[in-house]
Amino acid sequence: MAFFTDIHAHVVYGVDDGPKTAQDMRDLLDDAHAQGITRIFATSHMEPGVHPFPEEDYAARLAEGSRYCAEQKYDLKLIPGAELLYTPAMDAFIRDRRLKPLGDSMSVLVEFMPDISADETQWALEQLEDQGYQTVLAHIERYECMKGTLPARLKKNFSVQYQINCRSVIESDQLLRGRRVRKLLDAGLVDYVATDMHRRAGRPPRMAEAFETLVRRYGTESAERLTDGSALAL
Repeated sequence: MAFFTDIHAHVVYGVDDGPKTAQDMRDLLDDAHAQGITRIFATSHMEPGVHPFPEEDYAARLAEGSRYCAEQKYDLKLIPGAELLYTPAMDAFIRDRRLKPLGDSMSVLVEFMPDISADETQWALEQLEDQGYQTVLAHIERYECMKGTLPARLKKNFSVQYQINCRSVIESDQLLRGRRVRKLLDAGLVDYVATDMHRRAGRPPRMAEAFETLVRRYGTESAERLTDGSALAL
């Protein structure tokens, strides 16, 4: 079995729209272990400057999840992180370098509203890069402005990295945005495939299935590059 790093996962319970209870979190960790995931960045939703985040609850419950993995003897490391929703209110947090990164890195997982414009996207990336952040753009397949040549142009002008969800890979033949997903993968623009798991029922981790799809379409080397987290500078 391959071993995976999941850079986008909602596993800490009771702090966002992910797992609601400790048992829900344990269920996700059981499933992640069964999938072959060995590192999870616990990227709960944060909206800097818009809503306060329960940092103490997050830290305590992340530690609880780590203890559970140790008790079960899982080779599964939980690493702090966040999925940061970009709004103009976040600009002050960027300038003051107060964003929550992925682990000890300067990489930040950022999501936009689905209807964000190309100009707004570029502005946000400029602010982040000016302050030394490495932006990982979450589930790039969701943004309407990314359906054309913009992803390639942004890659040329910024150090931005792109993440797409396992489900989008698996269902790319059926989803309306599947053509966009395949185009991004075919062009080699994607840096990470991640679960974006929230709940066992509805949004479970599907990393192993996504990996097999990637192997079938692009070969083992590419599939491993997209799922092992090696592009992340820690």
